[in-house]
Amino acid sequence: MTEKMKKTRTYDVVIAGGGPAGTAAAIAAARNGARTLLVERDGYLGGMATGASIPAFCTYTDGVRTIVAGIGLEILEKLKENSWRSPFYDRKPDRIEGLDWLPIDSEALKLVLDDMVTGSGSHLLLHTSLIECSCENSRIKSIAVHNKSGLQTVKAHCFIDCTGDGDLAAMAGCETEYGDEDGQVQGGTLCFKIANFDTERFLAYAAETGENGNLLKAAERAKADGKFPEGEIKVAGIALPAPGMASLNFGHVYHWNPIDGDSMTHGEVEARRQIPVLMDFIRTYVPGAEHAVLALSGPNIGVRESRRICGEYRLTAKDYERRADFPDSIAYYSYPVDIHPSRPDRVGTLEQNYRNTKYKPGESYGIPYRCMIPKGIHNLLTAGRSVSCDRAMQGSLRVMPACFAMGQAAGTAAAMAAEQGISFGDVDIQNLRRRLRQQGAYVGEKAIGQKVNIKASDSEFTGSLDFGKMEP
Repeated sequence: MTEKMKKTRTYDVVIAGGGPAGTAAAIAAARNGARTLLVERDGYLGGMATGASIPAFCTYTDGVRTIVAGIGLEILEKLKENSWRSPFYDRKPDRIEGLDWLPIDSEALKLVLDDMVTGSGSHLLLHTSLIECSCENSRIKSIAVHNKSGLQTVKAHCFIDCTGDGDLAAMAGCETEYGDEDGQVQGGTLCFKIANFDTERFLAYAAETGENGNLLKAAERAKADGKFPEGEIKVAGIALPAPGMASLNFGHVYHWNPIDGDSMTHGEVEARRQIPVLMDFIRTYVPGAEHAVLALSGPNIGVRESRRICGEYRLTAKDYERRADFPDSIAYYSYPVDIHPSRPDRVGTLEQNYRNTKYKPGESYGIPYRCMIPKGIHNLLTAGRSVSCDRAMQGSLRVMPACFAMGQAAGTAAAMAAEQGISFGDVDIQNLRRRLRQQGAYVGEKAIGQKVNIKASDSEFTGSLDFGKMEP
């Protein structure tokens, strides 16, 4: 392979994956002065928000304050400037207007991310796949990528894995975890958009009945009639990105493996086969959708779970329960443990798990820098859903606002490491936290200055609640 390489590129920081974590990492690294490259396999940025057509962003707040700020909030505000705002989402009492559960206009978001990444000074390569990496002395020396220009070598001082699946970490030989104790992961969903949707009729129905973004009222009527799609959870997430259009997070593919090519192919095909059945439910039971037509399905099936790295700290359900904070917290989040079933005979657990793990307003947990550092490779960070954590905690931090926050921290740390010529484990955490705060990120309200040993794990909380056995 190396004999056919056409070009060698050299940067300070290279990021694999252009989803929420990767775009935030690239913007942060470049704004902090690093020569940065972002590599993305698709022809656009945004990951699950664009490539999987996820209908809405999860919460940016803890119900009291904005805890995903900085670059993530900047992206949200720019998206709002270019999108229609649905009143359906602003009137809910448990949401902060304009910050929580904002519908995603995926086409507008593509433009926002293009402008922000290129405007930061980061170099961008779309349609570019990660092929392999070369390691020496516990460091990644280079990666091989492929696009229409052929195979290329990319060298850097440090690398960030934002693939969502821990692909670069796995290529580098890092230890990873996968799924539950049976090797199963959360069901995948092929989100889709419908057109010819009577938005005003639906909003009037929602106001009259109290229907929410999970279409629970419609689902209950279909269940009573014995016509809710077989094997489905009793929720069908809906968002209104524009008048006349609705986005649906609905349908599941079970017993699949999102890091296996054959299984991914089967999953995509199976998910598309489900859509006509899901459309029948929507047209029959959702007022306003009687004459709706399928506008598009996500270019990629939505993946909730795959690899998780084994890092210098493993964030756990016990940490979630105790609302843990850490001296090296670089982000905070407050979303419940949201684990979708891995098989259709367990669909009844999702709502109960979500409800039972919901924090009170104002509560959150910290995400320590150490959980982004994989063991064994000194110049690699991960950011996004594949950070070091157990399965229950991954069910909370996997969503996009948290990924923005982790990505900004990772990109800033990478710029600092490259500037000083050091490994990620030697980054001064308090300087990193100061810099993040100066750049608008939320890093908690405690004083900065407490020292932390990157190689040391905090003692584990010993409580009675065990999320580890919870079915996704």
